[in-house]
Amino acid sequence: MNKKIFVASFHRASDGALEHLIERMKEENLYTDDYKNADYILAVGDREETYDFVLQRYKEGKRIIHLWAGEIADWECDNDMYRHSLTLMSSIQLCQHDIAKERVKKLCISVNKRYFVSTIGNLMVDNLKIDESKVPDYDYDLVLYNPPNKASREQIKKELKSLSKYIIPSYIWLPPNGDRGSDLVEPYVNMPNQPRPIYLGLLKNCLRFVTNSTSQHHEAPFLIDKDKIKQWGVRNLKRECLKADMSKPGATERVIKIFKSL
Repeated sequence: MNKKIFVASFHRASDGALEHLIERMKEENLYTDDYKNADYILAVGDREETYDFVLQRYKEGKRIIHLWAGEIADWECDNDMYRHSLTLMSSIQLCQHDIAKERVKKLCISVNKRYFVSTIGNLMVDNLKIDESKVPDYDYDLVLYNPPNKASREQIKKELKSLSKYIIPSYIWLPPNGDRGSDLVEPYVNMPNQPRPIYLGLLKNCLRFVTNSTSQHHEAPFLIDKDKIKQWGVRNLKRECLKADMSKPGATERVIKIFKSL
């Protein structure tokens, strides 16, 4: 009998990216929405909310799987601490690329922890359903700006001011992720949050994608020319995805295979 897995994801972007994986988990009878009776908790990413939830489950003796283990933001960021702490609580670590895999191995060895680490690839490539129903009939810049984790409010204001002068007047500015400083971004937003397929439709058809989101690495290169992707500011400026192969499909099925072997 397959083990039941609860998905601990508390972030809008992550939830959208995991839709296809969760569908496959349900098809294979691997998914549960009842964490109390789950055999495993799938800890997703590096969010503070995820860390708080998973820490309690770890104290209760639940077995933890960490998805997207081993990444670093390469800028002063609390999320790195949460991510690596989740890795240390986990018994299985799933990485997007080999750079992250090697970091997980070194981290676990440094504290004499047993590990089962696997490179599964980029889940987002398996989930690129596109809805173009909200694409306008004019050229536009698509803007997605999230406040840097440890930036001061003055730093954020400075980045936003320069960004607003850079983009063309016919822009679509999407809501930020809710991190500290998001209230400074909200006045610039001119379109409410959209389902992932509509977001990808807007991304596919934009003149430029101006962003500091990891979406510039996970999804954008597979939908638009790379010269249309404009990194803005310090957040994710040197993300390791730039050095890794994020194009290999089949990550979802590799994860399902691992889950079925538990």
